[in-house]
Amino acid sequence: MTDDEAASYCARCGEPLSLGLVAGQQRACCLNATPIAGVCPTHGPVGPHHAVDELSESDGT
Repeated sequence: MTDDEAASYCARCGEPLSLGLVAGQQRACCLNATPIAGVCPTHGPVGPHHAVDELSESDGT
């Protein structure tokens, strides 16, 4: 998936989230049940509460 095909964006800055080995059904830690929605180049791994489908929904716009 390229940046043009980003499925979601960081709600904090609007950057496209990359999906890869970190994102998906994996957890950030065994003590944290929050799945990782994607990886923001600025904020690192983010949960679903910091991922938006539309760029216009982010705080960075």
